[in-house]
This record gives sequence, structure tokens and C-alpha cells, in this order.
Amino acid sequence: MSSIAQSWQRIGAWYAQNTPKDTLVLADGASEAEMAELEAALGQRLPDDVRESLALHNGAANEAYLLYFGELLSTQRMLEVWQMYADMQKSEGWGLGSDYTPDDLQGPLRPVYWDALRIPLTDNCGDGAMLDLAPAAGGHAGQIIEFDHEAGPKGVFAPSFSAWLALLADELEQGKHVYIEDAGCVAPPGTW
Repeated sequence: MSSIAQSWQRIGAWYAQNTPKDTLVLADGASEAEMAELEAALGQRLPDDVRESLALHNGAANEAYLLYFGELLSTQRMLEVWQMYADMQKSEGWGLGSDYTPDDLQGPLRPVYWDALRIPLTDNCGDGAMLDLAPAAGGHAGQIIEFDHEAGPKGVFAPSFSAWLALLADELEQGKHVYIEDAGCVAPPGTW
């Protein structure tokens, strides 16, 4: 079993034991055609670990959050959110100019609010985890970054999708996250 499959298995097992039934229902895998459609629209090939994960689980079947990062997006939803950002940038200048200068960047991030090489993986009302295909010097193409819709990129979660998924599984098993009933999601204790 691959590390991606193992991480998803560990995450699924934790959710099954620690959250109400069907809190996170992982969808069936994306087809090669669905991934090719996304890649064609992006003009980029997705990293192998992201493709492997999508082939196993094309987002959440119930639009569920992956921890507190937001809805785990399918290829279709990834494209919809990415296209929304691209359209807002083109029509309104969203993410461009001095009003959109990210500050206090943590890690190898370009000081760019958003561009087409940052692909949303989760969505929590505009916040979430993004795939960064063009990091700053010292970063890794395919690193996973934190994105805040009001501040832009904030930091690097992990150098790759597979590393991020393994980190999430580790943190769940170590008790660093709990189910928060009022919020209906999993987060660090005391978050809400």
C-alpha cells in the first residue's frame, strides 16, 4: 500500500472512531479523464502524489471538511474555485497591486497574493490549503500552503501533498485534534 493510501486509511480510521458517523465521507477516485480536464484548464500537470490521492478519493462525497481546512475539493470543485479566483483577478484586479501585498510570510513563499499556480485543495469560505506549484527559493514545487482570503498566503504546511497528508494522520493519532461538536469539524482543542 502506498503512503498516500496509508495516510487516507489512517485518517478515515480516526474519523470513524472519533467523530459522528459520516462526518467525512471520502468520494470514489477521479478518473484519468477528470484529472486531465483539470490539468488542461490549469495548464499544468499535477504532482504525482496529488494525482495518486485524487485517483483514490476525488474529494469528499458529502462536501465534508478535512479537519478545519475546509471542504475537501473534488477535481471539479478545485477547478471551480480556481476559476473563480482567476476571473476575479482578471475582471476586478483581485489579488493584484499594493492592497494585496502579503506580509508576515512564513516559509518559502513568493510575496504574491494569488496566481494561477496556486491551486485550492480545500475551501473554508475562501480560506484553506493550496497546492503551490511555483514556490520561492528554498521551497518545493508542489508544497502545500495555508491561504487566507483576507491576507493571502501565510505559511507552508508541508513540502508536498503526501507529506501533508501523513502529517495530518500523525497529528490526529497523537491527539492534536478533536471533534468539536458546535463547529461540526475537527480542529485543535480550544479552537472554538
